[in-house]
Amino acid sequence: MKKGLIYTIITALAFVTFEPVSKLIAGAVSPFGITFWRFIFGSILLSPFAIMKIKKEQIHIKAKDVLIMGGLGVLIICISMITLQTAVGMADNPALIAVIFSANSVSTMLFAMLILKEKMTKNKAIAMVLGVIGIMICADFKSGENLQAVMLTVISALTFSLYTILCRKYTKHLGASVQTTFSFFIGSLVLLVVLLVGRFDIVPEISTKNVLVMAYLAIFVTGIGYWSYFRAIEKGGAIMASLAFFIKPVLTPFATFAINGIVPDLKVFIAVVFIVGGSYFAVYKKETK
Repeated sequence: MKKGLIYTIITALAFVTFEPVSKLIAGAVSPFGITFWRFIFGSILLSPFAIMKIKKEQIHIKAKDVLIMGGLGVLIICISMITLQTAVGMADNPALIAVIFSANSVSTMLFAMLILKEKMTKNKAIAMVLGVIGIMICADFKSGENLQAVMLTVISALTFSLYTILCRKYTKHLGASVQTTFSFFIGSLVLLVVLLVGRFDIVPEISTKNVLVMAYLAIFVTGIGYWSYFRAIEKGGAIMASLAFFIKPVLTPFATFAINGIVPDLKVFIAVVFIVGGSYFAVYKKETK
């Protein structure tokens, strides 16, 4: 349990810094470039752990599994992460984006009911209401650009949740590390083909700042972040690992201030209360009477 908590904290610290750190190069590197490079290198860093798991548990990967993981990779990288990265670039405050995206546990619960046929409960209803309130607090209806960023983040959170549920339904037998590594790698290759055909510029401007930030996003946020997430699940269970998404919205406003120099708005902290509360009810197993 102690090891599970340590891995959860590492995961949270990695994920907390994603939005504010990527904001540093949002004007110099396109959302497509950031997403491609961090996930292709992230999948390469994760591959040794996936290979060890395949060998240790003698996992047999069929052609059908590869197709499914490829589809999941397109969903998570080409849709969810591209929209999230675009939202980060558009938003005045990346902390708002992080808080909204952290509500994905609420939308995951919704897709679980629709796809996995899980039942609606009192806790789930409370979670949905609190999550929506938190998102509405973050939405800035006076600023068209911020509103667009909020909508893109909602789309990203929804597609991330859909990815999570489809993984549980179709690739559970492969294990999280194997499925994620293959999905990230195939999804990155598909994104590369699309970008090359569309003649998008994915090569970032070579500078010390850009290289260091891209390396940080690929190695720490994507590679170490997801590795520690898998380890948290193995050592402490899914509930323990989910704590990372409780910690993320609480710490991100402070990380944004430290990295970007943006003073958090009061509404960010109010939204955090509702988002964390909604996430709690979304994952809490024991039903309230």
